[in-house]
Amino acid sequence: MKHKKVNKKNSNKSQYRNQVKIEFTSKPITAWGGICSLIGKYLEEIKFRDWVEKHLPIEETSPNGRGIYEKVLGQFLTSLTGGYRFSHMQWWGHGSEAIKKSFGVEWLPEAPSSLTRFWRKIENQGLSEEVGRAARHLTCKLLQKERIREDNLNLDSSICVRYGQQDGAKRGYNPKKHGRPSHHPLIAFIGSGYVVNLWNRSGNTSSSHQDVVFYEQTVKSLPEDFKIRRTLADSGFYNVDFIEYLEGQEQHYIISAPISRILQKEILKLKKWETVERGIEVGEFYFEHFDKKWTKARRYAVVRQQIEERPKAPGKQLYLLKEFEVTKSYRYSLMITNDEESKPVEIWREYRPRAKDENVIKDMKEGYGMAAFNMKSFWATEAVMLMNALVFHNLIHFLNRNILNPGGVIEQMKTLRMKYFIIPAQLGSRSGMAVLRLGVKDKSLQGKIRYWLNKIAGFSFTLNCNAVVW
Repeated sequence: MKHKKVNKKNSNKSQYRNQVKIEFTSKPITAWGGICSLIGKYLEEIKFRDWVEKHLPIEETSPNGRGIYEKVLGQFLTSLTGGYRFSHMQWWGHGSEAIKKSFGVEWLPEAPSSLTRFWRKIENQGLSEEVGRAARHLTCKLLQKERIREDNLNLDSSICVRYGQQDGAKRGYNPKKHGRPSHHPLIAFIGSGYVVNLWNRSGNTSSSHQDVVFYEQTVKSLPEDFKIRRTLADSGFYNVDFIEYLEGQEQHYIISAPISRILQKEILKLKKWETVERGIEVGEFYFEHFDKKWTKARRYAVVRQQIEERPKAPGKQLYLLKEFEVTKSYRYSLMITNDEESKPVEIWREYRPRAKDENVIKDMKEGYGMAAFNMKSFWATEAVMLMNALVFHNLIHFLNRNILNPGGVIEQMKTLRMKYFIIPAQLGSRSGMAVLRLGVKDKSLQGKIRYWLNKIAGFSFTLNCNAVVW
């Protein structure tokens, strides 16, 4: 068999024509130049290190201990770079010299066990509550700096699915992973998007469990001059004890009501519907449950949206008399309120923005890994959740509202990461001074980063707050 003669010259030419030679460099290069420049400067200006060392109840007792700030920073960096496991700290490990210089530290954790051992020191409820107190302290300071003195207080709950033998991971309400153990945290927001409180709870706990105590703690943690305009809550807070507590506190509330069989009957009795716009109608009725705790009839606002006109409309279809056109053609939403002056459509419009809470929860889960960082210890898991939600999320939210997108659409962490944080950078020096050279060719982005750095440098704001937070 004859072999085709290969032209060695042409073979070599085609082999190297469209290729580059691969080599390695030991120069301090990082893929996270945006984090190094923007977040490094931001944490320096607000004196985040001082806040961590002053307020977190974790002490290094080992003679080989390297300090708590570097480990908290390692957790923060893991969240910022998209990690959702402690082992994902490797995502920012390459080029750590540039990161250490940018954040002003001499050491950063290199193994996941450094972080898990650190958080396991939160070994009881008392220490976890101290972390929560510190996190609420930081949030209070951010609200005071922004001069947010009035807003809605929104209450919600979430499901954090677990895949191990974690403490408190129990089977309970879990609409997406039926039968899977989970945690069931309570979360409080204000309308401007800040998370102001969080409790982790076992997965078999109902949404209304200890809702009054949670609400009291949340209110006490807000700045003294803060006024709650309304309390908005999901159907998990549809509980007469909680409703009567709010009424006793003279708080206006709108709470989503579960569309149970008895409430469906009341909806079907309605004859008068007001058209808001094409495919949307509202009505109202008064109702008192047979439970002896319900001492009076309360006002309900109901919204129905025609499925044909609005196929993506939220709400639920009535299962009573489902064969009738009036039930199968609409999706219904139901709210209970003590607002006797506003029209039903105004009640609905006031409640609608609470849907943004789902976006905040989604951002905390997908952008900060709130639901994913977990350990065997229930209280250690809660401490990490508090740091992710009330500290890391709120700090970036504050930066977003005041520097990156003031007055505009608040971008979620995944968007910030792709647009501004993933920037190649090399650490060098000039005249004896460290220089971080960002690989940004776009003149517009260069201008934005310069502007943001100047704005951050002009902060007259630190986290040293004397406010008393419960």
